[in-house]
Amino acid sequence: MHTTRNYVIKRILAQFQFISETINLLLTNKMENISSLLERYFSGQNKGVILFFDVDEIASLINYFLEKEDSTNLNKIIELGYELHPDDINFKIALCKTLIVTEDFNSALKLIDEDDIKGNKDIDLIRIECLCELYRLNEALDLVNDLGNKGSSYFEEATEHMACVLNDIEKYQKEASCFIQDYLSIFPDNFVLKSELCLNHELSGNTKEALELCNNLIDEDPYSAEIWYMQGRLFSLCADFEKAIDSLDFAISCAKDNKELEYEIKFTKALFLYKNENYEKAISCYNELVSHEEFEASQVDPYLADCYISIDDYEKAYKILKEIIGNEDLDDEVSVLGNFIYCCIETDRKDEAIEILGEALKRFPHSILDYISTLNMIKSQHSEILTGKEKIIYPSELARNYINSSFHNN
Repeated sequence: MHTTRNYVIKRILAQFQFISETINLLLTNKMENISSLLERYFSGQNKGVILFFDVDEIASLINYFLEKEDSTNLNKIIELGYELHPDDINFKIALCKTLIVTEDFNSALKLIDEDDIKGNKDIDLIRIECLCELYRLNEALDLVNDLGNKGSSYFEEATEHMACVLNDIEKYQKEASCFIQDYLSIFPDNFVLKSELCLNHELSGNTKEALELCNNLIDEDPYSAEIWYMQGRLFSLCADFEKAIDSLDFAISCAKDNKELEYEIKFTKALFLYKNENYEKAISCYNELVSHEEFEASQVDPYLADCYISIDDYEKAYKILKEIIGNEDLDDEVSVLGNFIYCCIETDRKDEAIEILGEALKRFPHSILDYISTLNMIKSQHSEILTGKEKIIYPSELARNYINSSFHNN
């Protein structure tokens, strides 16, 4: 980047305290409001009394229960909203946002089209998103162009929103690039559009162009955690994990007001530490994530176990994996089962290895053997470096050895 890291740090630290205090005050007020709403809501529920909530309060409760994934109370507050404000457009907007989160785009579009309201920013942004997600791209483009032709006050915001939505749809990566560049010719200083173009370069594999643009964006806004995070990801694509980790550290310092983003960046940092073979630091980072109640252990545990395997602490890895075997939320069950079997082998739990291997072979007959063999070869190659000797157990041999062991035990 053009400015030096020290200069950026001084600029951030000079204003960071004031910004943090302001944000904390706003967040405190917001939490006090939602706490009061929740107290009233649950009080009415416990007493079986229908209390009155205005539209903004209903919308706040909908957003809260949506974030908490509390479907029971979410459905109750939506029913209450229908009872209290059935025709209020702001209630419908809040309900549409819920439908979008649950990816029910047809229902959301149908709901806002019932009243055929024109010139409402929230409704038009919802309509743009739903049309894109339903692959009705030409209709979405027509809507944005129509806003421009009419001189809409939120035309620029509509282009930002559509750029973000298109970037999130894998099918539309090329269309997103064309759209963003077209509207950057109209709004050349728009930071969101430039950020989305940078993301589009990243998604399309144009890493060099993305890094150049990312550096320019950091010069424009050295406080943006999202841009520092993007730079870290781009450095990782160049296999420069040390620079990537530096960028993520800076992103974390800028994301203190956004816990969800902060945790995501820390999760990515732990992965980069692992890839850079800083296993102890990666373990520390993963353990920090597990300590936060907002972060589910099942998201972290497979990676944490992988780190322990990498430092040959098979006992700790075994205990972690033992807890999550059979968890329905696992992203890569083959890897988890393979690592668990491998840990059983390394900790002399032969009977358990045989049992799990038998179950895994029924479900993943080829991939589980390939995975275990790959683990073994990696360890064997590491051993060869240290001892000059190599011994590889191939999948068929591994299965045969443990099946024979089982017969012998019986």
